[in-house]
Amino acid sequence: MQTQFHGLTFVTEPGRVFSPRATTEKLVDAALARLGEAPARVADVGTGAGVVAVTLALRAPQVEVWASDTCGNALRVASANADRLGARVHLVHGDLLDGLPRDLDLIVANLPYLAPGTPGYEDEPAAAVFSTGDGLDHYRRLLSGAGDHLAAEGGVILQFDGQVLEAERSELPWLSSRLESLVSAVA
Repeated sequence: MQTQFHGLTFVTEPGRVFSPRATTEKLVDAALARLGEAPARVADVGTGAGVVAVTLALRAPQVEVWASDTCGNALRVASANADRLGARVHLVHGDLLDGLPRDLDLIVANLPYLAPGTPGYEDEPAAAVFSTGDGLDHYRRLLSGAGDHLAAEGGVILQFDGQVLEAERSELPWLSSRLESLVSAVA
């Protein structure tokens, strides 16, 4: 199956890899605005089909892009999309930041956050959509290790419940608190 994302055509495998949503284009737009024209090192954590990583690599060719995922199927699809579109992306099989380089200029992520059984996602792989507890487990773990992987002037851009949230390395505690307040508001 094919889908359009940020003006590019990607191959997806519904049910095996999370299908990209148009709302995630806002995450890419925020990352591109932050990156500008300068060389940089970026990691897309939880890359899925690779749409964010591949789009960043193509739209900002001066950027070195890394993409990680725990799912082998996702990395296979991301690799095929990168190859087909001619994007240079370093793919890493690992949990969140495992295997990613240090001194990253930017970390981007759209991680699982929904409670198991949330309707409307029956055709998506559960590990790509659902998180345990209050939904912040993946984000808490990411943010607790992000400072060790970011350059001094690095930052994080996350998508959570359709919102794009940005923080500098020094603002990671604020971003954690912001996510907590968003979950509390929904509960």
